[in-house]
Amino acid sequence: MRLLLELPSRVAFAFACFGGVISLVLCVGIYFFVLDIEKRIVDRNLNDEIQDYMDRRARNPFSLPQKTVTMIGYVHPPRQSDPPVPPELVDLQPGFHDLMLENISYRVLVRHRADERFMILYNNMLVRRQRELHLLVVLVLGGLTVTLLATLGGYWVTDRVISPVSELARRVQSMGETAPGSLLAPHFSQDAVGDLARVLSLRQDQILGFLERERAFATDVSHELRNPLAIIQGAADVLRELFPVIQEAKPLQRIVRAVGDMNVLTSALLLLSRGERGDRQTHATCHVAVVIKEVIEQNRFLLRNKEAQLQLIVDAQPVLNTECVFVQIVAGNLVRNACTYIHRGLVRVHLQERELTVSDTGSGIDPAILEKLFHARLTRSESRGSGVGLTLVKRICDRHQWQITIESQEHQGTVARFIFKPESEKLTSSS
Repeated sequence: MRLLLELPSRVAFAFACFGGVISLVLCVGIYFFVLDIEKRIVDRNLNDEIQDYMDRRARNPFSLPQKTVTMIGYVHPPRQSDPPVPPELVDLQPGFHDLMLENISYRVLVRHRADERFMILYNNMLVRRQRELHLLVVLVLGGLTVTLLATLGGYWVTDRVISPVSELARRVQSMGETAPGSLLAPHFSQDAVGDLARVLSLRQDQILGFLERERAFATDVSHELRNPLAIIQGAADVLRELFPVIQEAKPLQRIVRAVGDMNVLTSALLLLSRGERGDRQTHATCHVAVVIKEVIEQNRFLLRNKEAQLQLIVDAQPVLNTECVFVQIVAGNLVRNACTYIHRGLVRVHLQERELTVSDTGSGIDPAILEKLFHARLTRSESRGSGVGLTLVKRICDRHQWQITIESQEHQGTVARFIFKPESEKLTSSS
């Protein structure tokens, strides 16, 4: 919409520039045209005046040449009563000439008759001043008029041209994410905008189909996984009851942890699928500190046989209006990554009123990999884990309007921040 709002001004500006250029060209053309016409008129007047004086001189040899504000006449050789001829005029050949005398521009006409030379000078300076004033008025008024008309015409043409595009943008914006594309195309004719509307309709239907298949897949997978996971969980519980000796066995513990992780993951996928369908209202509450403590206990085994410690600092008891499984996935991913990729040093988990910070003194992350952690799945050679954790974390944070940032330097460690808004702050801001 911003482009559509700017387009009329841009087109009108282009029309105004075009009109200004056209007016400038016209004014320059008019200037030289007027100059040529004026020169022709001056030459004709000079011809008439010099012919008239030559006739008078023939009738009366003592007749004096013209001397007015604009015209001065001379005869060479002059008689006693004639004005003296300026030296610059003595050697001029018959015909028209442009001459400067005493810093004044003259148009000069020279004629021969018998042994006399007749000369008449026309003062261009007086006429030039008037011409420049008139040209300035014409240039300003004409340029402003043409530019104004071009600007108004540009706005009118632009409004007529882009009105179908504006209507298309308005309808696309008001369609919503779940509206079928077939509602769009019938409102436009068989032209370029209609073709664009039909393409958008097709793409809208394709996107809706993709989203529906993805949601159905997530729902089906979540439901279908619950039965085998329940069976595995039940079998593990039976084994621990029947064979207490193997209760502490690492394979059984790994099975129990894997089943727990799968249950959390399937629950999150199912909830995300429901939320993306439009049902985002929930009355669930999550005590973040309780979840963080559970996450810490679930991931302590990753530090076994390592010269590393896990430290938890709780400075607040924030409560979020969401299912705990989402906080468990986000926090669990950050803590698990920190504990997995540290060999010695400290993993520090710090919970505050609006933020959870997980920092470690591990090997850090390659800057090339750090740039695309949240934007695309990493290749097997780049990823040191499953490759799906941070992608799901970013999806959860976007849905809840949370923020997550990761800062890291190689061989110095990593700092991950999970920023949220507690329910107490939401209630305060809404009131």
